[in-house]
Amino acid sequence: MARLALAVDLGGTNLRVAVVDDTGVIQDEAQQPTDAAEGPQAIVERIGESVNEMASKAQIPTDVPIGVASPGPLDPRTGIVYFSPNLAGWTNVPISEWLRAKTGRNVLLSNDANAAALGEVFFGAGRGVRNLIYVGLGTGVGGGVYSEGLLIDGARGMGGELGHVTVDLNGPRCTCGSAGCIEAYCSAWALTRDAHELIASGRGAAILKAAGSDADAGPKAIGEAARQGDPAAIALLDRAGRALGAGLANFVNIFNPEIIALGGGVAQIGDLLIDPAKRALDAFSMPIIRDSVRFVPSELGVKTGIYGAAALSFYDARH
Repeated sequence: MARLALAVDLGGTNLRVAVVDDTGVIQDEAQQPTDAAEGPQAIVERIGESVNEMASKAQIPTDVPIGVASPGPLDPRTGIVYFSPNLAGWTNVPISEWLRAKTGRNVLLSNDANAAALGEVFFGAGRGVRNLIYVGLGTGVGGGVYSEGLLIDGARGMGGELGHVTVDLNGPRCTCGSAGCIEAYCSAWALTRDAHELIASGRGAAILKAAGSDADAGPKAIGEAARQGDPAAIALLDRAGRALGAGLANFVNIFNPEIIALGGGVAQIGDLLIDPAKRALDAFSMPIIRDSVRFVPSELGVKTGIYGAAALSFYDARH
């Protein structure tokens, strides 16, 4: 009989609650707007109600915990979300304590990117491997490290911030306050910044045409302009890809993974971003280490958050 997990994917726009079995079948799922303006207590109350309803319907015993994948930074040891840029009012929120009180269940909290790494291991591109790097290219850049069967998240569960590894000491300023981070080159916000700079300089006409308006000049429009042969868009993606590849080379040299799984909406741009990343990875990593690495797309797509949250439960049971 398949084991079941209760999974919560908390996002800035939507929150999802699901019952997932250990073969990766989503047996029940519900989605609702996060409505961050309601405040954290009201949101956690709604999460608890949805979990209780699903658990009752599926007759899931109370010793089955709830896996929660959340934006961070957060501390999975104490169950506190310190803050989240996309969740207004979320400062030092004891989400695990509140959810435990509402449901009577233990809560397994994780940064969404760390959870995504586990999701790939249990249900996606990394099934059966013991060493995997996950990098998610979305609004920001997140990542997770799975090494010798363990999630590497550090002393306070904040490790794995792969998007904030510096690849250029003189690079553009990042939202984290540092400069030259991977995120400052190949996140959605960074590519949008670069597109607007090109448009303002008069060299972004093809991107603006693909976007239809200045407000929509982002990764999708850049990719479209590049596929049509626009030199400025191609150069922009080449720079972003090389920055990504330099970062990946560091991860390969440090962790010696079997697989690098790349996910997130920006990765959908495809070869015009990925090929420069592969070339930089080859240029900056040790051949004897990189030769055994497979570079693959995430297999979880829009369900990454749910599968990551479910994987927290199965990972906890294993360890």
